[in-house]
Amino acid sequence: MLVKKAFEHSARMKMDFRNFCIATITIALVISTAACGQNVVTPTTTPLPTATSIPTAAPTATPAPTLQPGDSQRTLTVNGQERTYLLHIPPGLDGSQPVPVVFALHGFDNEIHFEITDLQYSTGFSTIADANGFVVLYPSGVSGVWNAGKCCGSASANNVDEPAFIRQILSDLGTIIKIDPKRIYAAGFSMGGMFSFALACQMSDIFAAVAPVAGALLYDPCKPSQPVSVLQVHGMKDTLVPYSGGVGNFMTGNIDFPSAEQGISTWAQLDGCTGSPQVEKQGTIGTHTFYTSCQAGSAVELYTLDGLGNNWPSQYVLPVSQLIWDFFKAHPKQ
Repeated sequence: MLVKKAFEHSARMKMDFRNFCIATITIALVISTAACGQNVVTPTTTPLPTATSIPTAAPTATPAPTLQPGDSQRTLTVNGQERTYLLHIPPGLDGSQPVPVVFALHGFDNEIHFEITDLQYSTGFSTIADANGFVVLYPSGVSGVWNAGKCCGSASANNVDEPAFIRQILSDLGTIIKIDPKRIYAAGFSMGGMFSFALACQMSDIFAAVAPVAGALLYDPCKPSQPVSVLQVHGMKDTLVPYSGGVGNFMTGNIDFPSAEQGISTWAQLDGCTGSPQVEKQGTIGTHTFYTSCQAGSAVELYTLDGLGNNWPSQYVLPVSQLIWDFFKAHPKQ
């Protein structure tokens, strides 16, 4: 009897062990099947940076792109009127660095495109800009004329707001390059020279220096808030804008021009120049009159050319454009 019970107990233990093994295998199979049939997302953690993973040097700066050199025409709307200017950018110019700006102002001409092309050729400012790294702007007057005060034509009669045009050009240019605010200049021929005088009177906060060629000071009253350096060039044979003043054969012929010497004397007073001007011979072609002591580092100079009419002097007579740039370069705004 005892043997029989022992045998039954042993049988039950074997059965329980077999069932346990089957159950274990079954669970393992289920887990394995589930793992094969599903994507299991295992959370990951980002390790903290170690000393070897921290950069040991600053990233290399990306070089500033150079601007596309050459000429391009740009159009603006000023007080509801479409205005244009030609922009000349020298090669290799870095637009991220402060750049000097020279306005080149054309004389009277109904064929404005021809006048600007002729101004580029006669002055050579674009070539000088290429060699010296400054930008040249060739703006267009309304119907080929400027409002220069008492002169001239429709622009004056309609009281065209030229300073608004100039300021908008500078604003537009500022989207392309970084302008040096202490080195903004204007050079003009004939009516453009008169306009450069007017800009010095109206926008002395902007322009460091102006250079009128064959132009007279007609803006009245001229009350600059800051000194502006002036380099004037005028020919003794000019019959359109007479060197000695008076009525010339300019446009309508009824404008009474001040003399070149009177204009430069007036500007010397405006710039607070002291003492008498010095005069030196300029070879066999004329004289150079200049004041040596003016406020805020400004200067006032006049080149008188004996045989010159209403023209931009040839470089073989006097390298006026280079003289103008050298003068501009030497007289930034203080």
